[in-house]
This record gives sequence, structure tokens and C-alpha cells, in this order.
Amino acid sequence: MKTGFARVCITPPMGVSISGYYEPRKVKGVLDDLYLSAVAFDDGKRKALIVAADVLMLSYAQCNEYKAAISAATDVCRDAIFINCSHTHTGPYLNGERFGEEEVCPEYVSEFERKLVAVCKDAFVDMRESSTSVGVGYAKGISFVRRFRMKTGGAATNPGIDNPEVAEALGVPNEEVKLLRIDRAGGEGIVIVSFGTHADTVGGELVSADWPGFVRSTLEGALEGVKCVFLTACQGDVNHINPRPTERDRRGLDYDTFDGVPRGYEHAKHMGRTVAAAVLSEYGKARPIRTDKISFDTLEIAIPANSENGRYKEALEIKRLHAEGRDNELPYEKMELTTAVAEAYRIVELYDGPGEFRFVLSGLCIGEAVFLGIPGECFVDIGRRIEAESSFDTTLVCCLTNGGETYFPTSSAYDEGGYEARSSRLKKGGDGIVVENTVALCRRLK
Repeated sequence: MKTGFARVCITPPMGVSISGYYEPRKVKGVLDDLYLSAVAFDDGKRKALIVAADVLMLSYAQCNEYKAAISAATDVCRDAIFINCSHTHTGPYLNGERFGEEEVCPEYVSEFERKLVAVCKDAFVDMRESSTSVGVGYAKGISFVRRFRMKTGGAATNPGIDNPEVAEALGVPNEEVKLLRIDRAGGEGIVIVSFGTHADTVGGELVSADWPGFVRSTLEGALEGVKCVFLTACQGDVNHINPRPTERDRRGLDYDTFDGVPRGYEHAKHMGRTVAAAVLSEYGKARPIRTDKISFDTLEIAIPANSENGRYKEALEIKRLHAEGRDNELPYEKMELTTAVAEAYRIVELYDGPGEFRFVLSGLCIGEAVFLGIPGECFVDIGRRIEAESSFDTTLVCCLTNGGETYFPTSSAYDEGGYEARSSRLKKGGDGIVVENTVALCRRLK
């Protein structure tokens, strides 16, 4: 196996819209830069690419266009291209399909595509003979389930710190940090790291790669001559918010935010260092694996749309008031407001929308390791179910890969409630379709 690496800065200029909330924001400064990082693979017969992007998400349609351009420039089959987004909420708005109030900057979008193609070409220029090892570390105490069963009935997402109405968390976070250590003859090493929790720790109108960026910078500072590539694992129902914080937990966080979600740049650094420490604890003990062959495949699936036409007029009014800046006239506040607005956008969007959505699942096998990509925000339990049935010992289930269309909640979440299920474009039962077909795709790669 030969492996190559390249990276390019994609920090947006002042005034570009920031993606991540149902509130318009514009870039007013930069805390830290954003990047595209590409890893190229060549086994002598087949080529493949893994690209990590410091952006919230890319649509399925965008990824198809990008993959076509990359394939034309590098001679890599489209199905062997794996584009993963970090989901930072302080990055550029690129996807014009989901959030209604932001404005796309055509010049920046064009520059993004140009750099994406260029970084993939550059990665193949950097090819070296390589060997790979794998490991698993644990990042404790930085990821928390954000959905809770309430004593008053139903479920709520981010219901507030020390809320006395919270009965119990609806799930368990996955604290595993997976790593692939790639040593290259005569060149810099590469470490691919995967961990899952929302990258919404910074907020505001200053650009930041959030905690995944600090995973990268911390590891590259600690491991001389090694480049880090971060891939987002399943994170749809987990984030950084400790619902019962101690005095220590509160340090580095601002609790007075528009949606009641505590955020802080110093806490993003803490999370990045914690994930990096998990990698460092295993880096020198990683287990060598065979990487003599590349295989890849994709599988298209269909999931019914989460239409709800009976509430169309109500949803239209909520969307109108929000778009006019009249949230104070709605009977909601903080995360309840965000949930109601997101739900309204979904109902309006799907009123005359399709009866189903079609998605493409992606699988990329590098020897004994497999990367499985899902084009949306999957709940942690979906990733666990796929890993449990995987035919590979080393399985990295990555969300927001080759698309970022919507949330993929578990079926139980629709009965319980909360932001994710109420905003999802997909009808209850989609989790079973995703798990069954991702496992089938995995078996085809073995």
C-alpha cells in the first residue's frame, strides 16, 4: 500500500454566512483556521481517497458534484471517495438546501470546490510506501447524551442545566476513540482519528474548527512528523453538555447563550486535548494490520419522508414569525424555540415534498479496516448496532459522509420526542433500514 497526504486552508473571509443554527450569522473574525485534509491510498490496482472537511455538512447533491470533479482530476472511482464533515457550527454555510435564512456566497463555494479538487490531487503527489496499525482509546467525561425523558412526560433535547424536571438520559454516549496509525517510508506519518459528539462547543460569529480542530493541532504538536485527520463518528444525540456539572465542569463555559446551551472556546480546547490524550495513550501500542488491498462499494437506500400535513398552517406561521425576527411572539424559549422552528421548517418543506428520500451508503475497505459512511447525523446507538454486526475487526462508522441530509434517529426517539426526531426528514423506522443495509454493504466488502 502507498499512502499520501495533503492539506489546504479553507477559512472563509469576513461576511460569509456561518452555518449551524436557525439564526443568521456572518463571519466577523477568526479564532482558528479551517482545513481540508486528504489521505490518498493506492494498492497498485485501485485508488481511494478520504477527505476530512472542517464544515458543518455538505448535501448529497454537492458531494456527487465534488466526487465527479475529484474523479476526473485523480482517476479515482467516485465510489472510492469518502468525504467526511466535522460538523463545526462556526464554519461557512455551503449547503443551500436546509437552513432557510443564511445566504450562500457563490465565490466562496467555487473556491471551496477548487481547493477540494486540488488537495486530492496533491495527496497523490505525496505517495509513500506505508504500513498501518490500529487502536482504541477512551475519552471520558466530555460527551453526554443530550436527550432526556422528562418527569412531565415526553422527551426534550438540551432541557437546561440542573433541570429538576429531568427524569433520565435517553441513551449512553460512546467514549471510544478509534485511530489508524499510518507509518510512511521516508515521509510524515498520518493518524486518522474518529470520535463522535457534536462540534457545537464554540458558537458565535468567529470562525473555529471547534474541538476536532484541537484534536488535530494537539496531536500534531505532540507527535513530531505526524499529520492528523479527524473523522466524525455517530453523534446525532450526543454533545458536550454535562447536565449535572460540578464547579470544575463549568470552567471555560458561558451559560448565558441564546438557546441555553453552554459554550466556550476554552472548553473546546479541553475536549480536543482529551480526545488527543486518548489517541496518545494507544499510539505507541497500536496493533499492526494487513493493508494490502483496497475495496469499496456503495448502496442506495430509500426511507419514507416524515410528512405531517395536518399541522401545515401552524408550521407556516411559526416559520413566518421566525423569519421576520418575531420569535418573542411564539410561546417557546431557548431550545424549545429551536425545536419548534426546526420542526416547522421540516413540515413546510415536506408539504409538497417527496414521499421518500434516497440516500447512498458508502463503504471503503483498506485491508483489514473498513470505513462505513452514512450521509446524515446518526444516533450513537445506530453506530453501535452496525459495529456489533460488522464483519471487520476494525470498523469506523462515520456520519455526515458523502452527504448531510438530516438526522437519523432511533425509532424509539419518535415516540419520545425531542429536537432530532421532530426535525428529521425521515419517518420512524429509518434506523432499521440504515443498520440492515450498512451491515449488508460491509459484508460485500469483506
